[in-house]
Amino acid sequence: MNKTSITVLEDDTLFRQGIEKMIGDTPDLRCEASYNTVQSLYENLNGLQSNVFWLDINLPDGSGVEVIKNILKQKPEALCLVCSLYDDDKHVFEAMKAGASAYLLKTTNVDRMLESIYELIDGGSPMSPFIARKLIKTFRAEEVAKEQVTESLTQRETEVLELIAKGLLYKEVAEKLDISPETVKKHLRNTYVKLQVQNRTEAVIKYMGK
Repeated sequence: MNKTSITVLEDDTLFRQGIEKMIGDTPDLRCEASYNTVQSLYENLNGLQSNVFWLDINLPDGSGVEVIKNILKQKPEALCLVCSLYDDDKHVFEAMKAGASAYLLKTTNVDRMLESIYELIDGGSPMSPFIARKLIKTFRAEEVAKEQVTESLTQRETEVLELIAKGLLYKEVAEKLDISPETVKKHLRNTYVKLQVQNRTEAVIKYMGK
């Protein structure tokens, strides 16, 4: 039987031993290695064959976020599962941006932790319900903010920006809309203010990402 190999990084001794036991008691999983410091993991990282890295986010000698980045730099196919006491925006979003594929709170029960490992291996991104709601709430807020900003543009400002996004020059936009190049520039200046950007590149990026 091919076992999924897991490396654990956790400084809380009792919690780490609990995770090791959970993995060890599961027939198709194995704990390849277990560390309590970032340094000890780094010293052995090159030789590890683990598919999954079970990581704490706040360690005595370093940040779990940086650990995620370094693991994925050396092992792009690795899956990083964060299990932490921290549920604040800073830790959650930094971990996800760094490349974490899962985020569980340490209050998660053992059965759910085990399910999360299998879900992760199968291509999912398991999260504690609180973390999932936090992410959804944040994404919704960002979408609403984008919609509010872009909806503030007039029809003409939108037309100008869409043509600029297609790569047309000021003169070409002016000809297409039957207005002067100066009017095109005026509309764009108004657009910069409303979108809170400094130039047309930023304006196009923000508009296209709405």
